Amino acid sequence: MDKENFRSSLGRSSQIFFQICGIVGIAGNVIVLLTDFVGIIVLDSYNPISQTISNLAIGDYAWIQDVGLNLYAISLMVCAIALWRWNLGDWRWQLGATLLFLLGIDILIISEHDQYAHLPDSSGFSVHLYAVYVLGLMFPLICFLLSFGLRKINRRWQYFTVATAVIWLIVAPPFFQMPNNINGLYERFVALILLCWTTVISWLIFRKGSTNIQKEI
Repeated sequence: MDKENFRSSLGRSSQIFFQICGIVGIAGNVIVLLTDFVGIIVLDSYNPISQTISNLAIGDYAWIQDVGLNLYAISLMVCAIALWRWNLGDWRWQLGATLLFLLGIDILIISEHDQYAHLPDSSGFSVHLYAVYVLGLMFPLICFLLSFGLRKINRRWQYFTVATAVIWLIVAPPFFQMPNNINGLYERFVALILLCWTTVISWLIFRKGSTNIQKEI
């Protein structure tokens, strides 16, 4: 194989890598939404407006919610690996990608302890609560750190991720003061902000595997 064919083969392998990572990321977002809907349907006594997502992880069908959250967490780690390889910036980009990987681990911890969310006196509840706090603080930081690299593609990507961080910082903290009758609805609204961002980033990673985005950088 000559050098030209070798470079072409490497380039094609790189494109396939980013396409696969993007597909995994998008699939993780779709799956976690589907498992939430399925959990709501199969649990007759469950009220998605007044009960939180963690309440779906209690009882015989708890595995549905756990599977969705676990696969979503794994998809975030896959996207983080893709961002590491993409490397659009300096230490801020690398730190942002690293924190995204750690966010995936944090969501795995939340998933494994969400059955304790209704037991305030248990150690499992404390782990779950701390992991939720970590998510709340880490996500906007990831957005800000990655925004500097995303600017190299197009400023609209930077504006999008910074706007997402600002919106999150405004709407996420009040969740803990929400009345119980709308607790679940508000939590899903906040979670949707996270899912929108991770879906867009996954799509951007997928586009990295195409020829179109190369012209923007």
